[in-house]
Amino acid sequence: MQESLLHRRIDLHTHSTCSDGMLTPTELLTKAKEQNVEVFSLTDHDTLTGLEEAQEAADELGIKLIPGVELSVQWSGIPLHMVVLGFDKNNDVLASIVAKNQQTRLERAKRIAQLLVKQGLPDLYEKAVLEAGPSQIGRPHFARVMVREGLVKDDNKAFDQYLGNKRLGKLRDVWPTLEDVVPDLAKTSCDLVMAHPKRYPLTLTKLRRLMTHFSELGGNAMEVSSGNENPQSVRLLETISRDLGLSVSVGSDFHGPYGPWCQVGKFTSIQEASLNPIWHKWL
Repeated sequence: MQESLLHRRIDLHTHSTCSDGMLTPTELLTKAKEQNVEVFSLTDHDTLTGLEEAQEAADELGIKLIPGVELSVQWSGIPLHMVVLGFDKNNDVLASIVAKNQQTRLERAKRIAQLLVKQGLPDLYEKAVLEAGPSQIGRPHFARVMVREGLVKDDNKAFDQYLGNKRLGKLRDVWPTLEDVVPDLAKTSCDLVMAHPKRYPLTLTKLRRLMTHFSELGGNAMEVSSGNENPQSVRLLETISRDLGLSVSVGSDFHGPYGPWCQVGKFTSIQEASLNPIWHKWL
């Protein structure tokens, strides 16, 4: 079966300094141009603030920019990420969800700081806020502070020892549920994509149950390849997408140039001929 011929021209999942990425929207679009990406989406976590700058850069560079955002949600107490693509800038339903999630992020950051204190660390909240600057504050900002303060060797150690889900389990229930957001968003002109489904702590049975429920609520697509995905995982997700009649999406989930696979427009190939790629409508 013919594999994707377009996978290096498409990237529908990336992050800038407006959330937890290392490059500004303009720098990110410049990278996309260098990689010959033609259809691109900036999908920062729970914020739309980088889209105007991204659009200006895309227009200048001749790249088709698809408006995007990665929303934090939950299902049965499990934190998930949902990418929203192709929405109108006047989508009030989405704007309301984003605003609520931004407030939740601030409250969540305070809870993270409190839980870290209980683990024996100093109160890092204010320093994490400064680290985040105009970005959406999250665990990576706490990790960077911890490294700079000499509390851990590197970001990975910060997550392993203090910031992982097992350490901060009390934060799992802060995000809106799929039931809270998907039906209302589905009524607006946008695409709802379950991001990197294989990264969640789900058995295959629960993964199928999640995607079935997501589809029934109004979700219409699944991200079948995200960065350096295991090819077997990609094949599995392709099968689920076909079984449920879902469109497929792809992306690098680029945050920064951490290694050879972490590049804009780069992700494991998909079997495009047998799927319904969401980006065909934008080519």
